[in-house]
Amino acid sequence: MDISITTYLLSLLAALAIGCLIGYCLHSGLKELKNKLKAIGSNFRYKLVDYWFILILALSSVFVFCHFNECIALSFTEKFNGMNLIFLFWLALLLFPMFESFEGFGISIKKRKYDKEKEAITSDFHAQILNAQIKKEQERKEAEHE
Repeated sequence: MDISITTYLLSLLAALAIGCLIGYCLHSGLKELKNKLKAIGSNFRYKLVDYWFILILALSSVFVFCHFNECIALSFTEKFNGMNLIFLFWLALLLFPMFESFEGFGISIKKRKYDKEKEAITSDFHAQILNAQIKKEQERKEAEHE
């Protein structure tokens, strides 16, 4: 039975990630895990667009650099193979961060960067308030038991 190197590396990476998660949970305590997962989830939702943009830009960059000669041919004739559109999409991805908004061809695209930052700060503030309330309630319960 021969295991490929990629399968071995992926399983090793998965085991490492699970081990790190278990160690982190045991180190930080299981009581605070729910609040931390909630905070991570709310921050991840706001950063998902940025992560998705970076992923698409990286994948299209690798594709364009591997097939550079075919992509820059820009032949929209009967020999059309779609690589031209990928190249144009890649150029649009490179230019998109330079502009705050784009309106043209019946399309309106605006960045939500400032709104996302404000929402992330607000969610962080709410998480801090929730943690303070939980801590205050725990201190009150400890004082009642004494």
